[in-house]
Amino acid sequence: MRSTTFDAALAIDESDAPFGLRWSPSEWESLSLDCAARTRYEVRFGESLAQSEALAAAVGDRKALLVTTPTVHRHHGAAIQSALRGTNTVATLVLNAREETKCVEQVEAICAEALSRGINRRGLLISFGGGVCSDLVTLAASLIRRGIGHIRVPTTLIGQIDAGIGLKGAVNFAGKKSFLGCFHPPEQVFIDPAFLRSLPRRFLVAGLAEVIKMGIVRDARLFELVESRGLDLVMSGFDAPAAEGRELLQRSIWAMLDELRGNPYEDQGYERLVDFGHTFSPALEAALGFEVQHGEAVAIDMALSSAIAKTLGWIDAGVWQRIVNTLRTVSLPLSSGRLDLQLCRNALVEACRHRGGAINLVIPAGIGRATFLRRRSDVPDPVLEEALALLAREATGNA
Repeated sequence: MRSTTFDAALAIDESDAPFGLRWSPSEWESLSLDCAARTRYEVRFGESLAQSEALAAAVGDRKALLVTTPTVHRHHGAAIQSALRGTNTVATLVLNAREETKCVEQVEAICAEALSRGINRRGLLISFGGGVCSDLVTLAASLIRRGIGHIRVPTTLIGQIDAGIGLKGAVNFAGKKSFLGCFHPPEQVFIDPAFLRSLPRRFLVAGLAEVIKMGIVRDARLFELVESRGLDLVMSGFDAPAAEGRELLQRSIWAMLDELRGNPYEDQGYERLVDFGHTFSPALEAALGFEVQHGEAVAIDMALSSAIAKTLGWIDAGVWQRIVNTLRTVSLPLSSGRLDLQLCRNALVEACRHRGGAINLVIPAGIGRATFLRRRSDVPDPVLEEALALLAREATGNA
């Protein structure tokens, strides 16, 4: 058996050591390295940003790979390729990226294309699509050569106000929504409301769920905008009324970024207002085979969480009716046949696992205000059953 001994008297000669450091092995018990990183990124808002010089300037002289989806490529591929003309964007990868196909294999496809195109450490990925596209590109960018830059150009409402402006990327795994993921901030995000004009109505409606979320938990004016103008905006592709549409987008983005500001990596605590509508919805999406729109599942979650709030006396009948009427007016669902007591129980167990040992269920305490239910005992089965019954009556018009 070999052994190594050190002479405790040995030390680095001060003439060769930085700052006169002397090292003695016998005194070395532990060392530490502060690895805190400061990251800043811009979210830029404006018409026709994808066709402006700003996107090309963000790419610069770096070798880039554009990743998009078939529908986005068909509608807007020529425009963004024109905007990127003159840059070193070496290829466009078109992926059939949908929530039900958001998996590791698609991330591997991006990584393989980047490798074949010679993307180096200075290289860049550009996501051009909805939230699923940015999820895949973000995770791929975090893995390629231990992390390269990426830029987002979200084309859906949910991408522009939620998925596309945060730090996260993820894929589904073993039936769990977004189980594998990362925090890898983009360099820049370009928000162009003109993309919304070509969206199918169902996608606009699903995106409104995330707008309603922020309105209920922290911005009463934002909720009032959806309440009064949401249907008009959906019907016009967010083109009219123009002033209200622009304000709705900007207030939603500002509220989301402001919430992220204090805890961007989710390591400063597990109480997050932006988790409203995201406690029961992951389990519901998985139970439905990820064929439901994310925003539709979030709407059902918000309706159930609001029903819990009413059952516990945190909101009155007037607030409850405003919430469900707004969801109903813009054609968001209130319930699902798969939403039952057992699914809710399982969802709360899962929430406890990834929220630091507490369920941290966000429920409204009014319009523009919210609170947290932290313990499983705060939401006993009789409360869940009463809330589910209330929701079922409302969903069938028998409230």
